[in-house]
Amino acid sequence: MSSPAYDKFAHFYNLYWGESFTDDAQEGLSNFVLPFLAPEARVLDLCCGAGHMAAWLAACGYEVTGLDISKPMIELARDNAPGVEFVVGDATEFTFPEPFDAVVCVFDSVNHLPSGEEVQEMFKSASRALKPGGLFVFDINTDRGFRFAAGETWAAVEADHVCISKSQYDPGEGEAVSQITLFRDDAGSWVRTDLEIHEYLYPPEEIVEALMGAGFGEPDVLDGEEDFGMPRAEGRLFYVARRL
Repeated sequence: MSSPAYDKFAHFYNLYWGESFTDDAQEGLSNFVLPFLAPEARVLDLCCGAGHMAAWLAACGYEVTGLDISKPMIELARDNAPGVEFVVGDATEFTFPEPFDAVVCVFDSVNHLPSGEEVQEMFKSASRALKPGGLFVFDINTDRGFRFAAGETWAAVEADHVCISKSQYDPGEGEAVSQITLFRDDAGSWVRTDLEIHEYLYPPEEIVEALMGAGFGEPDVLDGEEDFGMPRAEGRLFYVARRL
């Protein structure tokens, strides 16, 4: 996974996405994941972005480490969660000296990986990072979720910045693209940045096969809307798997 688009997007992700998703996911995680973690469990927030999920997990009493490939995201994360250790690293290839009780990887981060081979490598790295019996928790967007968001345009207009995002989805290719235009006021001069963030469709049966091939048992699969009670989570699935 490369990082240039995520580096450019970090400031706006921090403003508009990371905290809201964390807020939406808290109830489901509290019901279906946290009861299985011991107090002060070691948790890795994989693809941690700007650190909002890591901050919440730390506030719940866990010993949290965050990993993300984007250095600007990690810099923001250190501000948002000052007591948490953050590391710049590749989600498909990482190791830590001490194992974790849980790995959490949310906000459809798995869909950002451009190939099934990289998904498999992420799952293998997560398995290596966990204690036997440790939990791996992540969510994916399905075909239904990508179709639901296709054609949406979202915008934020403020005195010193503008963000415009338009979503597109090609079901034949199994690829979704967010075309994003950013404007920031830099000392009285407006600077424009255009970027694209791509996501890729991985059918649920492929996800389960990749998990079990990486050393996990058959996962529990939870619906973002029905089980987690998340708004605007049509087609989002959460997986909870244990390392064998």
